[in-house]
Amino acid sequence: MVYLSTEIYYFSGTGNSLQVAKELQKRIPETELIPIVSLLDRDIIKNKAKTVGFVFPIHALTIPLSVKKFLRKTDLASAEYIFGVATRGKTTHSAFDKIEEMLKRKGKNLDSYFTLTMGHNDPRGKGYLPETDEELVKLESEVDDRLDSIQKIIISQEKRHKFY
Repeated sequence: MVYLSTEIYYFSGTGNSLQVAKELQKRIPETELIPIVSLLDRDIIKNKAKTVGFVFPIHALTIPLSVKKFLRKTDLASAEYIFGVATRGKTTHSAFDKIEEMLKRKGKNLDSYFTLTMGHNDPRGKGYLPETDEELVKLESEVDDRLDSIQKIIISQEKRHKFY
């Protein structure tokens, strides 16, 4: 089997997580982006990389159902370093606890994880107020800086657990 350097599996509803995955792909050499929804009809999903990442939005304070289904079907035997990046709109979450629990059943660990606060895009929440243009520009700049930091951590295979 030919191994890739990095595979990033992503799930995105509004585009925030896709944008983060694309930015990581630009920053990390030899990275393939793979949409999670394109694999859900398979019985077993085998990775081909030594470094594997998951990028997804927070749904109901945890991982989306599609990501949960994906993780149940994924064979991560060749993965030596696993990371996760969650995007959110200022909410708390327990997504990485859930992923860690699922990976442990497979004999793997979540080596690094990161949470990025993005522009709020859920109009159902009480007190919903969209960010101003100035606030969005500031958030985007912060995310860009944090992605530079995340890229360095992933390339050096550090173990880090960060909420931003």
